[in-house]
Amino acid sequence: MYGHSLRDFVVGVIVLDPERLAAHAKQAGKDPSDESLVEELRPIVDADLKALATKNKFNSLEKPKQLILLTEPFSIENGILTPTMKIKRNIATEMFKA
Repeated sequence: MYGHSLRDFVVGVIVLDPERLAAHAKQAGKDPSDESLVEELRPIVDADLKALATKNKFNSLEKPKQLILLTEPFSIENGILTPTMKIKRNIATEMFKA
């Protein structure tokens, strides 16, 4: 989850499982690198998150109002994490602008 002091809601940042993304692509008859797959999965992920939040009795401030779906995990190699495995704030701020 990503929270910003200028917003009154949190944003869910979700890295999609590559194996499940590939399985969904195969089922849809598309290439796994097709960006439209991510948008097809958005309502599914959103519904799952809402169900989990309801089941666990999250209040409205704890429920994400927007989702950012990523296909590449956070890593040191792609420059998102520091060597001590902390997220780089300047990178995150740019990535998570939605």
